[in-house]
Amino acid sequence: MDACGDLSDAPAEIRALVSSAASTEPLPAPGGRDWLSIHVERGQTFQEFARSACRPQAGERTICLQPVDAGDALSEARLSTLTAFAGAFFQRDTRVLPPLALDQSALTVRIAPDARTPQVYAGDILAALYAAKPVDAFCVLGITARDLYPHPVVTFAFGEASATCRVGVVSVARYGPPFCRDAPGRAPGEMRKRCCRVIAHEIGHMAGLAHCIYGRCLMNGSSSLPESERRPLHLCPVDLRKIQWLLGFEVAQRYADLDRFWRQAGEDAEADWAAGCLRASNHHVAAPATLTGRLAAWATDPSV
Repeated sequence: MDACGDLSDAPAEIRALVSSAASTEPLPAPGGRDWLSIHVERGQTFQEFARSACRPQAGERTICLQPVDAGDALSEARLSTLTAFAGAFFQRDTRVLPPLALDQSALTVRIAPDARTPQVYAGDILAALYAAKPVDAFCVLGITARDLYPHPVVTFAFGEASATCRVGVVSVARYGPPFCRDAPGRAPGEMRKRCCRVIAHEIGHMAGLAHCIYGRCLMNGSSSLPESERRPLHLCPVDLRKIQWLLGFEVAQRYADLDRFWRQAGEDAEADWAAGCLRASNHHVAAPATLTGRLAAWATDPSV
């Protein structure tokens, strides 16, 4: 895959995965209203990423998740599960910050063009997150139940992120009525996968990853909930190489941790993907058998 660039200095696991069919899926042709039908995306090769990305300082070790006007949409158990997923996916220490109370007078609010319901300008939330960003944070991701818009001409956004400031915000507002007919978590694990998908996508943007055009990838753009849910919960080899270069994690350990997370959650298809990539990387890592406590409670709860 040309976008991965010269692999001579890449870890052996990355070289093995790039050459393996187990980690590469072609990107289907977009439909009429899909992201690539209405947006021009030029792609981002590994070399382009490496020239522009800023590696974190030694003390910037932590991914922080922070509830923002989330109400009862994010229980402690749900946050624990999302923390475990983000830690496994990015191989970074991850913690939940205290809820952020927004100054309502400082927010730009409009009526959503499609649903005619209140909607908050995402940039106002990003500014508040950046002002309170901890010194040890690699990035801070706000999670809100408020519907978001990123620009006056854009109808809505599932999330918005700044790679320069490494702050972002995601919204769970459109995962249920009135924006879609399905109640949140209608099928077992549906809400969990939606939340995992959107937080990993926006953390990827905070790390400097652009939208992917090279294959099926978590970093593909999406313009609707159905298109978002067609994205896989894993990275293509190009974006895997980018994020490994930036963060310096052990590839085999990452896939072992993801296998454990998804297996405990009862998502065998996701776990099998991670296990297949672990085998393709020609490494084996012994992983703890189970998750524990509140994490296991939400990971296996069929109501979410």
